[in-house]
Parts: sequence; C-alpha cells; structure tokens
Amino acid sequence: MSNKKKRNAPHNLQNLQQKLNPIITIDESKGESLFMIVDFSLPKWNHVRRIMSKRLANRNITSVIYAGTPGPDRTVTNKQNILYMNDAPEAKFWEAYKALEFLYRTAGGTVEIRNYDGKSMQEAAALMKMLGHAKVWQGEECDRINL
Repeated sequence: MSNKKKRNAPHNLQNLQQKLNPIITIDESKGESLFMIVDFSLPKWNHVRRIMSKRLANRNITSVIYAGTPGPDRTVTNKQNILYMNDAPEAKFWEAYKALEFLYRTAGGTVEIRNYDGKSMQEAAALMKMLGHAKVWQGEECDRINL
C-alpha cells in the first residue's frame, strides 16, 4: 500500500491553507476582496517591504506588512519583520502607508502601488497577469501543472 498522495485528489481550502501557510487569505464568500499591494524599495538594495491588504465586508482593512527578497515571479521569499493590522478603519491604513512612503521617498526609494479595490479575485489575477505584476495560473493552466 502506497502512502503517496494521489495527483488528482481534490484540494480543499483548509488543506491548501495548512500546506501553503499564507500570511493573508481572502474569502469572497464573506465579502472580502483584495485591496492593494504596495512595494517599497531602496536603490542598490535587493529587499522590498510589501503591504498586502484586503477590504473586509464592513469596509475596514486588514493588512500585513513584511520585508524580503523578491524572486523572478515577484513573490517575496524569506519574509521577515511581519506586522499585521487587523480590521482597521481605512484612514488608519492610509496613515501607515503614508508613514512608510515618507521614509522610503526621503531615502531615495521607490513606491509601487497596485490597486485592486472593487475587483474580484479573478479580475485581480487577470490584471496581475496582464501587467506582469505576479506569476498567475488560471483555469487550464492550473490543471496542466496540477494545482
């Protein structure tokens, strides 16, 4: 008897969350949506500080801020200094963003904002793929690589 997992076994959300251990998840069935992804970087420095945020059904924002090294697919590996902001009013989110923007711009850095507010995850993924913001697999591509 083999202990190997069947390749075509269905994945449920809980199993994927345990396997991938995401730092932020979005559940559209609860009225959540991707809000913004913001990258802060300094010249001659191979690290970025990233804010990933989602809008909750009550219009507040939950976000996670972390630093790390971006890979070729723009995902950040070796996440460090992870900070969370949970269920905060949008004004509080913008205060945190403006503080980081001021620090990075003062040091000669760049800020890249990707706004996905009001878009479904499918629309946001299509936009990410089209603009080259992230490596995205959709539909048949997922089946082909067995995601």
